[in-house]
Amino acid sequence: MSEKQDKEVPTSFASLFGPAAAQINFDNMTQLCNTDTYTIEGVNYTRRLLKPKDLVAIFQLEKDLEKLKDKNGEVDPIKRLNNVKEQAKIYLKIEDGKNFDTEWENTDIVKMEIVIGACLLNSRGFRKV
Repeated sequence: MSEKQDKEVPTSFASLFGPAAAQINFDNMTQLCNTDTYTIEGVNYTRRLLKPKDLVAIFQLEKDLEKLKDKNGEVDPIKRLNNVKEQAKIYLKIEDGKNFDTEWENTDIVKMEIVIGACLLNSRGFRKV
């Protein structure tokens, strides 16, 4: 990318899918992947150290998510969010002795999915070592 493109911030809907937006997304995910603690809606989470059985469970949840698709490739939103919640329980440890299920009901699901995406990338080796 040119220097001009590197510094551009998307300003229209169409530009959200351009090279500048891709670079911003890459930078954001890189930063999240190199972080071990996350705060979402005032609740602190720590990324867990995954054991082999955890990774197997994650792979199974990803496989299950594919099975949830109907003939049009659509996934039931409730089943999808339940799957994401199960992934979050594997990837993240909630701090301060709070109950994961209770806090889940009040979380910002968009931010949570972004953090889960970063955890997924980490499980695939996308991080500084």
